[in-house]
Amino acid sequence: MNRREFIIGTAGLLSGGLALGGKSPTTSKEEEQVKILFPVTFRDRKRWKKVFIRIRGAINLWGANADIEVVAYDEGISFVDRFENGEFGERIGNLILYGIKFKACRVAMNIFEVSEEALFEGVEVVRSGFEYHILKIKEGYIPIYL
Repeated sequence: MNRREFIIGTAGLLSGGLALGGKSPTTSKEEEQVKILFPVTFRDRKRWKKVFIRIRGAINLWGANADIEVVAYDEGISFVDRFENGEFGERIGNLILYGIKFKACRVAMNIFEVSEEALFEGVEVVRSGFEYHILKIKEGYIPIYL
């Protein structure tokens, strides 16, 4: 089993596909739909870079069939703060144009004194990042923790 087959198979198992009688993980990627959530709760540039790498990997595997969201909360709120994280602004902007959704936690913004004006253009504010994270899991999103 190569790495790609392992990743596709794992995604199918995590989303309940095989356990609930779904399609085999060997179905073509055009037929597959995957929902992925990247919770960013950390202030670590190396781990932030991994988020971009994993998003690119998901796009390469599923293309338009991937519904990808990033939610920044706790110390991770700085990930979507253009003053704190300006070096990644172009990447975030391009991903937003591609359809990746970025969310910022209002609670963390208040705690870490990040204004809405400080967020990258296109980042949406949600009431609570933790609450949003849980709701997305209930909607069938696969959380990817880095």
